[in-house]
Amino acid sequence: MLGAVLFLLTVVGSATACQTWPNSTETATNWWMCSSGPMTFSAVTTVDCKGVFEYPIHLNKPLLIRTTANNAKNVYSSPGLKQTIKVWSWSTIKCAWTSLPTFGLLNDLDACTNGVNCPIKLGPQTLDFELDFSDAQQIINLLKNDSPYQLEYLLHDDVTGDDACLMFQARSLLQ
Repeated sequence: MLGAVLFLLTVVGSATACQTWPNSTETATNWWMCSSGPMTFSAVTTVDCKGVFEYPIHLNKPLLIRTTANNAKNVYSSPGLKQTIKVWSWSTIKCAWTSLPTFGLLNDLDACTNGVNCPIKLGPQTLDFELDFSDAQQIINLLKNDSPYQLEYLLHDDVTGDDACLMFQARSLLQ
């Protein structure tokens, strides 16, 4: 009887245990599009400012999200192209992503002066999005070193109303 109870506790305990690194983020970026276009992405990788592959990513220095993109509809540029970045941390207690406050520091920024190569032309292209939290130390101070984070990179064009959205999860270092 005691053996059956211990076995049951082991099964229940392992079933409710939470992954430290969700979606294999301990070894690779996990990404997906979070909009239906008109800009689409077929590949996403992370590189440092010299163009060298970087994983895990470092959030305390500038980072490039290098994409293979196809812009099928409009040319996007300043001042209409806006960028918003949202950040989530992984909770091993809740087994879920928890939204972190960005205090409005990363909302509705002019994308072309904040890390997007503008204009974004029509057609297939390699498109880099820079992530640079150096002006947002309040956000960096909320983060733990060597942890998984989820970032949403949203572009919105005020002129056309078009959106492009990329979501990615990565192991992140701060030191």
